[in-house]
Amino acid sequence: KLKQQQNLYEAVRSDRNLYSKNLIEAQDEIAEMKRKFKIMNHQIEQLKEEINPRDRALVKEHFEHIKVEKLKDSYKNELQKVQSQTDIAEQTIGSQQAEIQKLNHIINEADAERLRQKKEHDIVVNERDILGTQLIRRNDELALVYEKIKIQQSTLGKGEAQYRERMEDIRVLKVK
Repeated sequence: KLKQQQNLYEAVRSDRNLYSKNLIEAQDEIAEMKRKFKIMNHQIEQLKEEINPRDRALVKEHFEHIKVEKLKDSYKNELQKVQSQTDIAEQTIGSQQAEIQKLNHIINEADAERLRQKKEHDIVVNERDILGTQLIRRNDELALVYEKIKIQQSTLGKGEAQYRERMEDIRVLKVK
């Protein structure tokens, strides 16, 4: 504990010496600054005499500066208006590009649907053509069957007529 207190004492002593040294340096600096202050006061008086014509020139320059500032502000306002119009135009372009993309998507979907319907249409037309061909064949077959039926009916009619004649001949022969 004694060692610790000695260390603390040494630290406080070194701090005191440092602060004492800093105080002396600061006092020297203050004395130097006072001397410089007196010199500067003398120079200030000389400069005040030189300033009057410059001050008038500065006032003139100040008014010109104000005029330039007003002109700058008007240009700045003009620039802000143009920037605002540019921003609005960019927003419009952005929204129109989004609309174009949306419409392109709709067109692509419509094209895909059209292609799908065209394929479906082609399939239906192909089936129609196949069914039409089959119908023509069936009609041809049916016409042949009707023709055969007519021939069969004609043959049957002739056979019946001949049969009646033969039956008549047989009856006539039996009667004799």
